[in-house]
Amino acid sequence: MSNTKMIDDIKSAGGWFVGKYAGLIFEKYDQLKSDRVYKTEFIKQLFRESGRDSKREGTRTRVNALMRIIEREEIIKALEYVIESDNINRSDQEAVQIAKQTLQNLKYNK
Repeated sequence: MSNTKMIDDIKSAGGWFVGKYAGLIFEKYDQLKSDRVYKTEFIKQLFRESGRDSKREGTRTRVNALMRIIEREEIIKALEYVIESDNINRSDQEAVQIAKQTLQNLKYNK
């Protein structure tokens, strides 16, 4: 399988979002997948917290894209992509640092 789907989903979510929230969404994945009410409340909270989307549906798109990455078991590759991205490194160092920590945690807990 090519990385095309993963890269498309990273673009849908936004590299900064993958960097900042991959760990949290990975941790909550089972509940997000199985409990629609929980997922809706979770998205509302992220929408308020991140402040980057003009509408909640934008945040829902980001969460769904990241969930697809997790479902395909590409979270480590996606985090590596974010960490290696010159564009994300220039635009959001915090997201890159969180991605590095998340990647380290995932590799350690494997």
